[in-house]
Amino acid sequence: MTFHYVPKVSRRSTLQWLAATGLISAIPRYAHGANGRVAAFKAASKGYGTDPDLTHPVVPWTRTLTQRQLQLTAVLADLILPGSDSAPAPSMLGIPDFVDEWVSAPYPEQQMDRAIILEGLECIDAEAGRRWRKTFLEIDDAARQTMVSDIAGTSDRAAFAAQNTFFPRFRYVVVGAYYTTPEGFKDIGYIGNVPLESYPHITDEEKQILERELSKLGLSRS
Repeated sequence: MTFHYVPKVSRRSTLQWLAATGLISAIPRYAHGANGRVAAFKAASKGYGTDPDLTHPVVPWTRTLTQRQLQLTAVLADLILPGSDSAPAPSMLGIPDFVDEWVSAPYPEQQMDRAIILEGLECIDAEAGRRWRKTFLEIDDAARQTMVSDIAGTSDRAAFAAQNTFFPRFRYVVVGAYYTTPEGFKDIGYIGNVPLESYPHITDEEKQILERELSKLGLSRS
């Protein structure tokens, strides 16, 4: 099945997005690649450092995913969070652009994920070749679903060597980015910090709960 992802999000937006996700603090300091080696990518660029020039802001690194890696990222992201009538697929929201920004950033946490994700994408193509003699982008949706199930460990856990490293990290970044978008907020019913025109009335059930708990404390609502 042919799929062509076109980047949708500007660098300015992805950098703001990167800061908004809050993912950095949740990522382990040490990680292993799919082959068990400690991830040791060396950043090609410097970060902002401790004293960024806010008057003349520049991005000191470039996005680094190849077109093929970006396509793989888009297809996998859409398999993890399939689009629906109420929630667009990740590729429609530019999630692959965020992943590209994430693995390109020259900080230790992102570089550890870079090692895992890039190696995992290579493993996916290799596994598709082993099973069907095609690349992952060339196989049909049913075959892709089968592979993702195996990678996620829902069927044959021994079928894919990277399922314990690549897929959890990739899924974490994709899901974390998705649910910081307005569309992701809407999907989970999060309205954020918005003013309320009025407060909802207490229901009879809530009143009963309140009275029951007050009674336990020897108190009365009246």
